[in-house]
Amino acid sequence: MRKYMEVAKIFFKTQIVYRFDVSLTALSVIWRVMFAYIMWGAIFDGRETVGGFTFQAMLSYYVISSFLAAIDTAGVSGEVSARIRGGTFAKYMVIPTHPLKHFLAQTFGAAGYYAIFSIIAAIACALLFRVDMMFSENPAQIALAGVMIIAGTTFMVSYHFFIGILAFKFQDVGFFLHLQGSVIEFATGAAVPLALLPVNARAVLRFLPFTYVTYMPAMLITGQAEASEGVFGLSALCCWAAVMAVICCFTYNRLRVRFDGVGI
Repeated sequence: MRKYMEVAKIFFKTQIVYRFDVSLTALSVIWRVMFAYIMWGAIFDGRETVGGFTFQAMLSYYVISSFLAAIDTAGVSGEVSARIRGGTFAKYMVIPTHPLKHFLAQTFGAAGYYAIFSIIAAIACALLFRVDMMFSENPAQIALAGVMIIAGTTFMVSYHFFIGILAFKFQDVGFFLHLQGSVIEFATGAAVPLALLPVNARAVLRFLPFTYVTYMPAMLITGQAEASEGVFGLSALCCWAAVMAVICCFTYNRLRVRFDGVGI
């Protein structure tokens, strides 16, 4: 555990060098909230509620979900696949860390730094668009959302790592990278709150992990979901994270023998 903490610290400090990347992340939060303000402002024109949301509740949801969506895990799949195809993945085979755990620590380290500026951007959005932020009055819901964010990030890193190591078998994983981006944006509720979907669609998504990565934590933080829903979601998410980790380790051990590194 200690060596992975060091990896996280190193990547936290590394982000200081990439100020432009940090700026783009902060701008992405502002862009999402601005888009929601314009789009939902038109939809709410003359209406008090839409799908159980008031306009302020909807903006509160987008401020929180935009912050959560700014935690970049998709970069893992791109980096892993690029290193495999470039022959430099050998680096992760010789250092005394498991590749999956290494990328998990790397992501948490980088996310910690990005989170600071994403929070600042979210606060700026709330002030700029005059959002009357809604927060749950139940500390247990906030704590539950925090644990769910950690579990959700763990699952997403494992998921993206799996997509990345498919490069051991496939010449080009670009199709998988493109497809997952669109699907995950929708399934996590980052694009549109899942509460607005038909009942049958919500029933299906309830048993999938993506619902609990962004949508449910945001709903818990804003007080628009019950703690019981969060407990079910956290249980489902932890199960999915464990299954995904097993799949990643099994696939990695099977496919890594195909790798012919050319350097580190």
